[in-house]
Amino acid sequence: MTPKTVSIIGGLDYDLIMIANRIPDGGESLLANEYLEAAGGKGANSAIATYRTCHKKPTETHETVAMKTSGERTKGQLQSISPKEVLSSQGLVVKQSHHEPEVNVRMVGAVGDDKYGEKLYAELNKNGVDSSGVITVPNTQSSICFVMVENYTRENRCLFTRGATATWERRHFLKAEDLGNGIQPELCVAQMEIHRAIVEQMIETAGKAGIDFCLNAAPANPIIKRTYRYITHLLVNESEAAIMSGRDMDEVSEDTWPVICGDFLNQGVKNVVITLGAKGAYYANTLGRNHCPAYNVNVVDTTGAGDTFTGAYASEYIRQKEAGQWHIKRAVIRANKAAALMITKLGAQQGIPWADEIDYFDAPFKVPDLSMLAISEGNSVIT
Repeated sequence: MTPKTVSIIGGLDYDLIMIANRIPDGGESLLANEYLEAAGGKGANSAIATYRTCHKKPTETHETVAMKTSGERTKGQLQSISPKEVLSSQGLVVKQSHHEPEVNVRMVGAVGDDKYGEKLYAELNKNGVDSSGVITVPNTQSSICFVMVENYTRENRCLFTRGATATWERRHFLKAEDLGNGIQPELCVAQMEIHRAIVEQMIETAGKAGIDFCLNAAPANPIIKRTYRYITHLLVNESEAAIMSGRDMDEVSEDTWPVICGDFLNQGVKNVVITLGAKGAYYANTLGRNHCPAYNVNVVDTTGAGDTFTGAYASEYIRQKEAGQWHIKRAVIRANKAAALMITKLGAQQGIPWADEIDYFDAPFKVPDLSMLAISEGNSVIT
């Protein structure tokens, strides 16, 4: 079976994480309980999530010869070898069902020529992601994200710099092959960490080439209306839904979820999902709409939950498309499960689950879904 390529175009950043009992007020200094560093970036997180959620957790093989061979490679060579070879060099084997499509996840992004850039490359490689689309920009810093986590609620607030990510220009994405760093992907996933005009160019290039496009509009930045017709999947949280639809935050509620989704559908988007945190997710397409509740888990860190949702949704879409089907509800449920597993661990990438972990996940719903009645199963068949 020919491998299917999902390209993730977005940011790679290094997260500097502070955990405190509460978030400081303006002008206030607080002593943090803990400080951590970890690889992150919405693009990198989504790439790793896309790969992991369609592959089983690697098993140890104890092939010391392969590990020794890997250790003898130079950094430049390590970046150019295949993801499977990298995992094999670590003594790991990734299992995949014979009935599932083989999915290659290619990251397209930029890092600086600093210590963080090297670490970001390494994290992609060890997680099976094809990093051949990541460039190193000379004399430039990698993107950095400062994350503040409130100890009791486990909610986070983030500030980030674009760094090397800001070097992308519209001219870099004028051809379909540019979306996959030399190959035309089956699905392109992007976030809004890159400048809006460049993201709009990606969407238009994909649409005119017939490439499915998934936009996770985070951080939110309204795009020109004519671009929406080229979007296959639009994923937003409640605050992003407000910004992208031109509403105030207090106008986004259970009563308006269908209206907001309808507005996007009317502009040409094929599928819309509003992620709702502890309330789950609401989805809509032309065949129906419904609400999927969240799961009751012990929350440790919500950083990267939306990126994990995006990756799991993307991999499930590719799996279903290969089978000639599209059940949006199944994709949302699986993405909800992946995000629920992810928030039980600390760090944006550490807790991203593998496919078999999602398969075996069994937790009760956080809130009984009594108020929302299914209008349709939202199922369709790709012809």
